[in-house]
Amino acid sequence: MELSPETFSLTKAIEEITSTVSPLAKKKNIRVSRVISPPLEQVTLDQQRFKQVLYNLLSNAVKFTEVGNVDILVDALDANRFRIRVKDTGIGIKPENMNRLFKEFEQLDSGTSRKYGGTGLGLSLTRRIVELLEGDITVESEDGKGSTFTVVLPQTIVAGAK
Repeated sequence: MELSPETFSLTKAIEEITSTVSPLAKKKNIRVSRVISPPLEQVTLDQQRFKQVLYNLLSNAVKFTEVGNVDILVDALDANRFRIRVKDTGIGIKPENMNRLFKEFEQLDSGTSRKYGGTGLGLSLTRRIVELLEGDITVESEDGKGSTFTVVLPQTIVAGAK
């Protein structure tokens, strides 16, 4: 994968992806909220790849949440990095499945994959893109109570860096 960094409004990109996922959330009576503090207007990243990461995380959060909400929390960690947390009140992840979460073609539970669908590629691809963007992705989860995926990215990457 090759990167095409460009300067864009982080707030606007998040709004676009949120509006893409919102119809499914609305259909399930799930509230989607976003808090960007302070507003991070200009970042220089591969916008398409960034949007793909956010879309994958948000669509998973909505897919695996039956009741409650999905929150997008964005903040600056320092002058060079920002953090996005996608937090849901969904089904959560069992502790014994955490180490398989980002592996290709892994469905954590056959009953879950039958109920929710999917190929098992979404999170492995998401992790690859985050790493390509010189970032890091982690997850905290409690079975039956929801998950929080945290992505830390630089505010600027250089073309041809990876």
